[in-house]
Amino acid sequence: MTNHPLGSAHLLKKQDFFEDPTLPLQVYIRDPQPDFPIHSHGFEELVIVLKGAAMHVIDEQEFPVKSGDVFVITPNHLHQYQDIHGLALANILFDSQALMMEQWDIRALPGFHALFSLEPAFRSQHQFRSRLQLSDRQLNRANEMIHDLTRETETRNPGYRVMAKGLFMQLAVHLSRCYSDEPTEETTDLLRIGDAIAHIETHYAEKISLDELAAKSHLSKRHFLRIFHDCIGRSPIDHLMHVRTRKAAERLQYTDRTITNIALDCGFSDGNYFTRCFRKTMNETPRQYRLGYAARNRSE
Repeated sequence: MTNHPLGSAHLLKKQDFFEDPTLPLQVYIRDPQPDFPIHSHGFEELVIVLKGAAMHVIDEQEFPVKSGDVFVITPNHLHQYQDIHGLALANILFDSQALMMEQWDIRALPGFHALFSLEPAFRSQHQFRSRLQLSDRQLNRANEMIHDLTRETETRNPGYRVMAKGLFMQLAVHLSRCYSDEPTEETTDLLRIGDAIAHIETHYAEKISLDELAAKSHLSKRHFLRIFHDCIGRSPIDHLMHVRTRKAAERLQYTDRTITNIALDCGFSDGNYFTRCFRKTMNETPRQYRLGYAARNRSE
């Protein structure tokens, strides 16, 4: 790995570590993993332990890691590796917003939400027991995908951006499915909440109740509301409105259906309420959003 400067307060910045500014992905294979000062990121990092072991220190808590462990480091969490023994890592840095991960149909997989959102949020509470642990076969398959992804980002042959994003999607699906394959007590809890989130993603146009979502999580409504807000940063109903608005924005971009019909397609029964929700999320009305998207396309 190239020696990059540390940002202020040990913050690793995207512009210093993403070598291609046109691709919101960067792969670093560290074999062996060198000593690296404690730091935080201004981006997300998917970590796959390829071999060896170490003590992972994050936010002043210590968790042992070993070959086959997979976890996500979200922004602004201080971490480093100590007591390293033959450690090799695949670190995949990514910008979920730039990759438009909110639009991927991988969000229908409970394991995706468990791995990328819920496990980081519950890491301290679960003492890292809810991490993904790959079998040798699963790790070998992931390693093949990582090397394909690395080759695309390094050679940069024509079409490499599409290939790199596709390979990252393929890896994310593989890991998300692995998370669901052999659930433990801790991962089952996260998968149940992930199932509720996935239900919103796939049934957003239908009527969805809090009781229905809480039942999917096998939690009381009160407990479900608290955990959901802690993980997602908004209530289940606010998240439902967010998903409906996001889906409406896609239709405004790629279809010529009327705004009223799009609102109905996405589960809104009231046009005025749809406009309020859309403005809250997108900072403009549906009509302004559609006209702005069309204008940007004409100028490109």
